[in-house]
Amino acid sequence: MSVDPEALTPLHHAPRRVGRILALQLMCQAEILGDEGWSQAPEFLAESGAPPESVRYARDLASRAWSSREAWDRRMTAAAPQWPAERMSSVERNILRIAVEEMMSGAVPPRAAIDEAIEIAREFGGADSPRFINGVLDGIYRKMREETGEA
Repeated sequence: MSVDPEALTPLHHAPRRVGRILALQLMCQAEILGDEGWSQAPEFLAESGAPPESVRYARDLASRAWSSREAWDRRMTAAAPQWPAERMSSVERNILRIAVEEMMSGAVPPRAAIDEAIEIAREFGGADSPRFINGVLDGIYRKMREETGEA
């Protein structure tokens, strides 16, 4: 699978944004192809034309989010019980998994992770995706704050 580098690295996309987009693509590919999707990841990333920093971030983020997907899916489902993770589109589900991974790991401030997820949803999701992503992540963030006593 070849990716147009121009589509991934416009001037307004920071290296981490490009990494998130690549991570999203890797995770969607893994959902469809299973282990074969992960075995194709090095070639996909090499052909992406993305900066090395973005490729490293994508690889690490996708790996962590994928490994934790069951826990993150439970949090997503708790925040939107009418839309359990398995009912969400692959794009929305994986945007959420990436954002929850960043929020829960502390790698990115929660509000920044939410904002990034919304922007990626605008680019890759449906018309209602940004609002849906915002609502689910806001619910997860509120629950996180309750759990840590920040509420």
